[in-house]
Amino acid sequence: MKCGLILMSSLKAIIEPFTQLEGGLMPALHAIQEEEGYISNDAISELAIAFNYSKAEVLDVLTYYDDFSQEPLGKNIIRICRAEACQSQKSEELTQELTSHFGLDLHQTSGDSEITIKEVFCLGNCALGPSVMINDSVLGEASKDKVIKFLEKTEK
Repeated sequence: MKCGLILMSSLKAIIEPFTQLEGGLMPALHAIQEEEGYISNDAISELAIAFNYSKAEVLDVLTYYDDFSQEPLGKNIIRICRAEACQSQKSEELTQELTSHFGLDLHQTSGDSEITIKEVFCLGNCALGPSVMINDSVLGEASKDKVIKFLEKTEK
C-alpha cells in the first residue's frame, strides 16, 4: 500500500486490465484500494472514464460497499459487529470501551495512522458475539483486553 496519490498513469495501469471484464469496476476498485489504501477523487475520475460511467455512478458503487474507503485507513482496522446477535452480547459497550481507549469515534483513524475503528453489521460469527474483525482475523467473545492483546501480538 502506497501513501499519497498514485500518478494518473499508474491509476490507468491498475484499471486497464479490468476494463474488458464484465463487472470489471468491482475488481478495479479492489485493486486501487489495495495499492493506494483508499479510493481517491482522482481514482473515481479515472474509473468513470475507463468504464464510461458518471462519477456519481462510480461513487454509488464505492459508497455501497463497506470494503472501500475514500480516506486513508489505519494499519490496523478494527471492525466491531453491531448486528442484533452481537448487540445482545454487549457490542455497544465494547464499542464504547474501544473508542474511548483509542480516543476515536467510529469511522475515524488515529493521527499516527495505526488504528481505524469501524462498525459492521454481521461478521458471520453470531454464536461467539460480540465479534470483532481486526484486519483479516475474526475474534469471537471479544473484549477490550482481547482486542488490545491481539494488536500487541500483530506488532511483534
